[in-house]
Amino acid sequence: MNKTNYDEIISQLQKELNSECAIANNYGIILSSKIKEFSQGKIIPQKILSLISNSKDIAKELNLNKINSFAVEAEKFNYLFTFNDELILISKLGLDVNLAKFMPSIKILLDKLGVESTEHEIKEFSIFDFSKEISNMEESLSKGKIDDKKYSVIKELVNYISSL
Repeated sequence: MNKTNYDEIISQLQKELNSECAIANNYGIILSSKIKEFSQGKIIPQKILSLISNSKDIAKELNLNKINSFAVEAEKFNYLFTFNDELILISKLGLDVNLAKFMPSIKILLDKLGVESTEHEIKEFSIFDFSKEISNMEESLSKGKIDDKKYSVIKELVNYISSL
């Protein structure tokens, strides 16, 4: 099973897009980051995660099919949160960046990353036969009981000698 190297992806994004980026899983845990505010191993703030998780309801309210991303404008930067079912990509952009040109390429990249990460997941689980395991346990227990009876004479002898 190949593990996606998110650090390498973030480094390439930083070079190509000239922006700081971070990647998080759908639970909000930052997998890799070049953004100081969203460092690796930390969790995206709950209010942002709830906005992402409620994006389907928000889209319904606005009569849209789907919301793919949202932007937060701060004093010095824009934070762009692009998401799919598996990953969240956070981009820290200058205020002069044209988001309309930037967002489609980020969405395509995130979709490709999502496909790569789902390809390595287990798609089918084998069926575990509990009855077979239980019969094996019962068989080993019954052998244990027979063995106990087999050595009971020796045990009695040892007990008798030790009591003397």
